[in-house]
Amino acid sequence: MLDFAILAGLAAAGFFDQPGWWVLPGTAAMMLVGWWRKMRLLRQHPQVPLSSKMTTYLIVSIGINLGFATASLMAGRAARYLLGG
Repeated sequence: MLDFAILAGLAAAGFFDQPGWWVLPGTAAMMLVGWWRKMRLLRQHPQVPLSSKMTTYLIVSIGINLGFATASLMAGRAARYLLGG
């Protein structure tokens, strides 16, 4: 649910015409939220070592989160334009 709150915040930033660099902190926050859950599960029994597959998932998730953050900011800007702001 926190991911959706971050995306809503980015859409609001786009709506209020904030600069595009807000995408980077949004992407970082989404990555931290997702990986905090995953790392918390890794500490539970049975423990699974960090693998190259998980590292690949991390790198791919950064790209996906960047895409969602950018799309959310652009959606906010589009909403502002469509509403005549």
